[in-house]
Amino acid sequence: MMQTNYFNKNLVIVGISESVSGLGNWITMMAIFAILIFKGDGTILTSSGVFLAGLIPAFLFSPVAGHFCDRYDRKILMIISEVLSGTVILGLVFTENIILIYGLIAIQAVTISIMSPARQSSVPALVSSDQLTQANAFLQQLAGIFKIFAPVLAGFLLSLVSPHTAIIFDVISFFLSALILTRLPVLPPEKNNKESIQNKPIKNQQNWYQRIVSIFKSSTGLKLLFTVTFFAIFVVIGFDVLSPIFIRDVLQGNEQIFGFSVGMIGLGTLTASIILMMNKKRKKYWNDLILGIGLLAIIPVGLVLVTIVNDLRFATWLLLGACFIGGVGNGFLVIQATTLLQLLSPRENLGKISGLFQSTAIFGQLCGLILIPIIVPNLLLMPEFFLVMTFLLIMLFLMMIFYTKIKRTQLAIPIPAENILEK
Repeated sequence: MMQTNYFNKNLVIVGISESVSGLGNWITMMAIFAILIFKGDGTILTSSGVFLAGLIPAFLFSPVAGHFCDRYDRKILMIISEVLSGTVILGLVFTENIILIYGLIAIQAVTISIMSPARQSSVPALVSSDQLTQANAFLQQLAGIFKIFAPVLAGFLLSLVSPHTAIIFDVISFFLSALILTRLPVLPPEKNNKESIQNKPIKNQQNWYQRIVSIFKSSTGLKLLFTVTFFAIFVVIGFDVLSPIFIRDVLQGNEQIFGFSVGMIGLGTLTASIILMMNKKRKKYWNDLILGIGLLAIIPVGLVLVTIVNDLRFATWLLLGACFIGGVGNGFLVIQATTLLQLLSPRENLGKISGLFQSTAIFGQLCGLILIPIIVPNLLLMPEFFLVMTFLLIMLFLMMIFYTKIKRTQLAIPIPAENILEK
């Protein structure tokens, strides 16, 4: 008997593994910012450099990682990814050189880029298609719980030990995550209706990119999903780049306040995942996506308001409230974007499309990271930039409402053939 409950054992294993390594990632991220920004004299350019070092290699390698996920056992790929990532991160323990830090971040970005397409292409094999929203919400709920507590714990840990000592916990988390993943069953690549990808002639395997192009040409939904993802991430990346500097200079805060603000986004994301999990009959994927965009706009609105408030304590609470509401929007957006990706993509090509989806999201981040240090403060001050971000998100929100109404038929969700792993 197939196991279709989204609380099945294998899904829980994936969620716990992801949460464990995610906790370690937050510790390392906070430690790096502590070394370069809060305990150093880092600038916006320094902050951007941290993100660029991780994003450029991941952008280039993600399509390759997705191709691997459609050809090899995804369980083995995830384990290899975690082990290699932990090994690379170990190098951060022994250096304060900014060039070496950037280099190690870049190498780790390649090794970890396998995880997202491997996980996304594995979930449809663990649950039925009508439970994908709840399954993705469950995984996002775990991520949200850790996003609430992990930054706070990381900030607290950094108040007790040095940043380099704290990074050791991340190394341990990667190896522990890999150990947890060994409990999964084999996760072979999906087969199409006729034959396995491995059994196709080599000439056809070399033309896999032509199949992906054909899929995109025939799928209005995938094209819209990729476009929305790019623009949404392009707009909100400003928070990631500017928030450490903003908190330090405007709120006169430190890494603890930065951790709390990120934690509130996690709490909002957790709230959204609970809403989606409890409403099992909810199939309004596109409507939820649009709602997420609208709520996400509250974050830049809050940042603008903070700059005109004289009371620093009230301004801090205002920022945290905006982060919570924006986090709810982030939850709706991330969960339903993942669900739509899994439903709109042919199963035998889901790994490749997931890899391209990851590259698209990263490309949006890269565009923002490259442009933001040029725009702020040379062309716009921080409040003005956040105001522009708000305007762009509202425009995207209104355009999505209009487009989903006139393209309702083309955006219909196909009914995929089920191929769920047995318990």
